Amino acid sequence: MDILRQKPSTKRPGIVQAATSLFAARGIAGVSMRDIAEAAGVREAAIYRHFVSKEELAREIFLSWYGWHCQQVHQIVSGAGSRKEQLRGIVGQEFTVAERYTEAFLYFCANEMKFLSALPPEIPAVRDSLIAFIKEGQCQGEFRLGDAELITDMLIGALCEVALSWVRRQRRGSLRRHLDLVTDNCWRMMAV
Repeated sequence: MDILRQKPSTKRPGIVQAATSLFAARGIAGVSMRDIAEAAGVREAAIYRHFVSKEELAREIFLSWYGWHCQQVHQIVSGAGSRKEQLRGIVGQEFTVAERYTEAFLYFCANEMKFLSALPPEIPAVRDSLIAFIKEGQCQGEFRLGDAELITDMLIGALCEVALSWVRRQRRGSLRRHLDLVTDNCWRMMAV
């Protein structure tokens, strides 16, 4: 998200938005710098003034959006509220990203494995924050004992699939209307 705020008086934000849309729709390999330039209404040279290569552009977009998402999830799990309220916040964050920033959501879902290792160490990955959340819930006797990493993967998979399914169904209705249903079912999956 920070990437959209960088150099706002230049063509950079338009380039980033166009690239995000194209990468989400066609994948990184299916997009050329010429495609991005056309979609952004700029010449290719303008892109190269801001980004050395398509790979750098793709990585910077991922790190900006995914880094923001990671920080949001970390704030939720380390913040106030009951464990169930925190879970509701996690579900709400996933749904908010899918609804408000659909292209960025699709892009980081498709490219997480490719770019996750480039995430700066000071930004806690979503998976790491959720593992800590699950372990804390287990220590407090709120969550079932078991492999916290496996339970985390099940939670991430469930939330991601619900959001991706909503996108595939052409976003009929608000995803957030299902917030309580999804929260309650995720809670039942994990709670003692």
